Amino acid sequence: MDAAALLKSQGWRGKGFSLHPTNNTIGLSKPLLISRNTDGRGIGQKAHYTSDQWWLHAFDQKLKGLDTSKKGTVVQSVTQGKLDVIASSQPNGKYTGVSGLYASFVRGGMLEGTMTDDLAESTDATPVTSSEESDGEEKRGESKAERHARRAARRARKAEKAAKTARKAIEKAARKAAKKELKKTTRANETKEERRARRAERRARKEVKRRRREAATLQKSAQG
Repeated sequence: MDAAALLKSQGWRGKGFSLHPTNNTIGLSKPLLISRNTDGRGIGQKAHYTSDQWWLHAFDQKLKGLDTSKKGTVVQSVTQGKLDVIASSQPNGKYTGVSGLYASFVRGGMLEGTMTDDLAESTDATPVTSSEESDGEEKRGESKAERHARRAARRARKAEKAAKTARKAIEKAARKAAKKELKKTTRANETKEERRARRAERRARKEVKRRRREAATLQKSAQG
């Protein structure tokens, strides 16, 4: 894109002139210079480098030094790596030895609850109605045969309910398919004038719905 040609087509007089058509003292005759930072420095005055990830290289060096050629044994072949230098510089430090980094952690106590036994019983206990109490007493006093009969009756009621739901779904799908087939047959047998009349009627219904929505929107805005 030629920016100079675009500006000249809009009335610019050329290089060394401002954007004003007649007066060169109005506006800027020189472009604004953009300062660029190309020295790799971040915030402040010191150079910011992120390439020397010594800890990553140190751990990678120790992992590569693991010798597993002998079955069942692991031997560390690197003994003068960066991690070894740190350990040798701090022979009695908290980051060295058998415990290593775990020596810097402090063991805490167990968290205890704040609810007493009386409060827990009062909050956990749910009120039992008289009907539930009577049902519980009946279930506790029934025999094994009565329990089997009650459970069989409950399973029968569930099966009957599921069958009724499935039957309703089948009937609904059948009605929908029949309606769709009737609609398809009617449209296939209709004449050109009937098709135009049907489409005009559909457009009229949509227009009525649109006007109702607009009226409802205007009424809401007036009330608000």
